[in-house]
Order: sequence, then structure tokens, then C-alpha cells
Amino acid sequence: MRKFLCLAVSLAFLSAVYPGCAGVEQTTRDRPKTTIGAGAGVLGGAVVGGLIGGKKGALIGGLLGGLAGGAFGHYLDEQEKDRAQTSKEYGYSPAQGTRLKMETVRANPATLSPGETVNIDLTYAVLTPSENEQALVKETREILLDGKSVGKTSIDISREGGTWKSTVPITLPANATPGQYRVRASIESPTAGSDHLETFFQVQP
Repeated sequence: MRKFLCLAVSLAFLSAVYPGCAGVEQTTRDRPKTTIGAGAGVLGGAVVGGLIGGKKGALIGGLLGGLAGGAFGHYLDEQEKDRAQTSKEYGYSPAQGTRLKMETVRANPATLSPGETVNIDLTYAVLTPSENEQALVKETREILLDGKSVGKTSIDISREGGTWKSTVPITLPANATPGQYRVRASIESPTAGSDHLETFFQVQP
């Protein structure tokens, strides 16, 4: 077991600053799964959960506009395939250097009502030249309604080679604006480039 460290931070978000810190409860790191605490009903708030020792991750997020008053749930990730299997599927060789490849982004469910929870799932490959090498990956999920950003969350986390799936649940407020929301998801690394995909979910009246 490891404890998560909560720090006071200020998040520059949509040209405004919303300081905040949510209590991040003690969680487990039973590989290959991890949970990182996230905000609970903090308008435009920022939260940070950092692993003490070993791999480090920081989850930051805020909801505005049509999603104001909603909440991010607990970040969850798991390694679906190991480095050897992932490298084989991509025909990867160490000479190619560290690479990232987004495989899927999904909103589940794709249609929901105000007050319900949508899970934003990312699956992506981290290809590394050696077993001991890790890549610092930033996952970003941005939610847009009518072309305007109404929510954004990101996490910086160290990844070993393999195929990873991560989930951020978003509980919509009871007065969530109906419409089609676009999810713009990206992964990026200082040493491995970036990749992105998009998906949609529908909020019913």
C-alpha cells in the first residue's frame, strides 16, 4: 500500500485560475491496477494525487459551463498487455526509440441523462527500447460542447512498456446541459511524441 500526497495547487483553466485541493484517500497499488483520487463536486477545482516513491502520477481536472457542478471520480488504470506482446503486435524494434500510439478512446455509456456517470476510457501503447525504461506520459481528456471547452483533466504518469487502459469517470450534474459532447483525448511524452483521438457522448434532456 502507498499513500497519495495531496498538495495545494492553482490550475490555470480556460483563462481563469481555480485553486483547490481535494483530499486524496489512501489507495492501493496492486499491480497492474491503480486508483488515484479525484475531485468530488469541486467547481473548476484542481486536485493532485502523487504517488510517494516508485512511479509518480498527478491528476488535475476541472469542470465548467454545461458540466459545472459535476465531479471527476477515481482514476483507474491497468496494463492490458506486457512490453513483449505489445512490441510484437506493432513490429517494434528498439532502434525506433520510445514511441506512443493511441488505440482507442471511448465514452461509456455513449448516451446518458443528467446526474449519471460517463466513463472516458483510453487505451494506448507505450513502446520502449528496454524493459527498464519508462516514459513520462501526459494523458489529457478535454470535453467540448458546441465547440467550447467545458471540462478538462490530465494526468502525468510514468509508464513502462506495454498496452495500457485508463479510465476517468465523470458524474454529470443534475442540470447538465443536453446535447452532444465531444471528447478530445491525447497522449504525449517529451521523449516519445504524441497521438490523439476523439469520441462523443450524448446527454439527453
